[in-house]
Amino acid sequence: MTQLFTRSGTEYTGAVQTSLKGKPTYTYKVACTRCVEIGGKRMWIMGIHNDRPYSLTGFDCWACHNTGFTSIKTAPLYTAEQLAKLDAAAAKRAAAKAAEHAAIQAQHQAAKDAFIGLHKPFFDALDGLGGEFWTRLRNDMANRMKEPTERQIALVEGEIAKRQQNVTSAHIGSVGARIEIEGTIERVISMETQFGTKRINIIRCNGNVVVYRGNYLGEKGETIRMMATVAEHGEREGVKQTIVQRPKII
Repeated sequence: MTQLFTRSGTEYTGAVQTSLKGKPTYTYKVACTRCVEIGGKRMWIMGIHNDRPYSLTGFDCWACHNTGFTSIKTAPLYTAEQLAKLDAAAAKRAAAKAAEHAAIQAQHQAAKDAFIGLHKPFFDALDGLGGEFWTRLRNDMANRMKEPTERQIALVEGEIAKRQQNVTSAHIGSVGARIEIEGTIERVISMETQFGTKRINIIRCNGNVVVYRGNYLGEKGETIRMMATVAEHGEREGVKQTIVQRPKII
């Protein structure tokens, strides 16, 4: 008797049928995935607990009506030679598809490299910044080959300038001393607490970072002049900061 196989390559040893075209076939049941046998009775699965299915209601399975299968299908059987030809043809199609995909990828990469080269200073600046946000922005713009806008260029240049300032930021005044501070509000962060809204005011004073946590001092970009007490000389992410308290605008 001729050895027959399913399309997956498994040898078939069951009853062989014949199609209308005289080809060998077999039938198989499609197992139901909505019910399971529990205590000798098939029941609709309600969920999984401790890696075991359970049914709290005992309802009949609506998918297979407790038969254990949802349908009966017919599939062809193949000889070893036929299966080898089918596998060879499938491998050839897969190789052709992979080659086509690789060609498209190479074409896209070449276009992306050319685009990055056209805007080299901008992408070099992004590469130098690093960090999750800047890396994500860089990859998104490169992948979509999106022309950088004036705002994005200004944003990157501003970040570079800020980092250069941060490198030279130094502590000012002595802890406990009352000093005069004149600078520009660089950032205001609002935080809700049990005592109400608290604001973290970050001020740039002659290139140095001054931080006041408390009340509202002004809007971002506004220049202020105040007297304040130096509470602490701190450092955050390598940037020296002077923490002040009890400010008084003058």
